[in-house]
Amino acid sequence: MKLEDCCAEVAGLVPVYTDTGDGCRIICCRADFSVYSYCESHSVESFKRRLARCYALHLGDQARLLQRAYHRSPPLPFYFPNGRIFVPFKLRLVKIPGDGSYGYLEMKLIKNLLPEGRGQCRITLLNGESLPVFSQISTARLALYFGMEIQRNYFQPQPDPDRDLLEAFRVLRRYLISGGA
Repeated sequence: MKLEDCCAEVAGLVPVYTDTGDGCRIICCRADFSVYSYCESHSVESFKRRLARCYALHLGDQARLLQRAYHRSPPLPFYFPNGRIFVPFKLRLVKIPGDGSYGYLEMKLIKNLLPEGRGQCRITLLNGESLPVFSQISTARLALYFGMEIQRNYFQPQPDPDRDLLEAFRVLRRYLISGGA
């Protein structure tokens, strides 16, 4: 499957080990919220860069912006101009040093986070699928909360600073049209 054909549907990047080594399971979500997935022989980071190119996005610049604005260190969420925010979670235990353990899930795909014990938790997706997270529930919740902060600060409509002024002009105009009575 070509990435250019499904980039708008990509909602999750999960690190997996394949027969050829480090790979990535791509989770896609259609407009009707039906979910499908397929595997790539590229790492999560490689696929993430390819996905960002579809949106003409430079992830390094975005990461520097987030590090400065929020005083956070990697792994960091990444987002697209259309408001899609991908949150990092530790979705795999590393077998070989240097392999990535973090995957990324789009916030809209996540139904809930549940504690599981032994320093782990579980993410339930909208389609009912469950993914293990190899970190404390508090760490996973903080990652999700960071994504919510990005959504609020970069994608929530900001109130119009001239709204009160425009309303005052409307009142004055009605007053003048009615003859000042």
